[in-house]
Amino acid sequence: MKVIVVLGPGGVGKTTISAAIAVKLSKKAKTALITVDPAKRLKSALSIDIDEIKEVRKNLWATQVDKFKEFSDFAQKYGISEISKTKLFKIAADMLPSEEYASFLKIIEIYEMGFDYIVVDTPPSLKFISFVSAPEKILSLFETDVIRYFLEIASRAGKRFSGPIGIAGRILGADFVVEFANFLANLKSIFSQMREVSEKAQKILKGENTVFIGVASPYDRKIEELLEIIKEAEKLDINITQIIINRYLDFSDDGIPINSPEGVVKLHQELVNFSSKAREQVKTLQLKGFKVFLVEELFKDIVSIPVLEEFSEKIEFI
Repeated sequence: MKVIVVLGPGGVGKTTISAAIAVKLSKKAKTALITVDPAKRLKSALSIDIDEIKEVRKNLWATQVDKFKEFSDFAQKYGISEISKTKLFKIAADMLPSEEYASFLKIIEIYEMGFDYIVVDTPPSLKFISFVSAPEKILSLFETDVIRYFLEIASRAGKRFSGPIGIAGRILGADFVVEFANFLANLKSIFSQMREVSEKAQKILKGENTVFIGVASPYDRKIEELLEIIKEAEKLDINITQIIINRYLDFSDDGIPINSPEGVVKLHQELVNFSSKAREQVKTLQLKGFKVFLVEELFKDIVSIPVLEEFSEKIEFI
């Protein structure tokens, strides 16, 4: 099995590229496409409901992550389903790295279903770094001072507050503090299962069959933004060697009709200058050692599988 993780800034067509890669791979092997991007653009690209994993064409399954559903199912599985019904569930899910944790629950579930390829569309920009560092955060979750603080409250089982705990009770309300502390205590009761998921996630991310592909476009400093993401990823020992430049335009000085209106000449020259700058950026990436693949502008919206299939023919990667 091979896992392909697609990353990049927002607004560069990352989800569409992920979907196109999955379509291309599905022509030769059983492939799953997962989007972790909360923007849910994958549903638009495929024009179908993919809240649950489903086969969208021959050999291709797709799904998107719903953090509350994944967390609720996890709680149900390990016998603490009552916490998912509390008012604190959503609050805690927002405070903890739950988006990422839910993503890995889904990825591991699909990883164990026997696909030949899994393509993961990750959150944009530096949220990708939060995504790939989430397993380590989960492993140290109950070692932080704040979490220890609330677990101490839970261990007191309703005894009179004193010191800092008393202050928290006065600020937040004693009932809320105790309820939140008990909520965390319930979470800790399944920490061994959370640790197991995190360790599996780390193994997948760092596995020799996992490939990371960066996506950018030549507009609005998106290539520079991608390089910043790659720089941060390197600190986590994540090696990104392939880059796809989407919406690439290649103009030369030749080809403009004689006697064209001045506005057309000016626009053409701007496009020539833009294209020249993009070529220089690509050359710079290549000199840095990246394998760079160019995807020309399609000039149409991708809102169906047939159009996506047409677009996938333009995609190259290793």
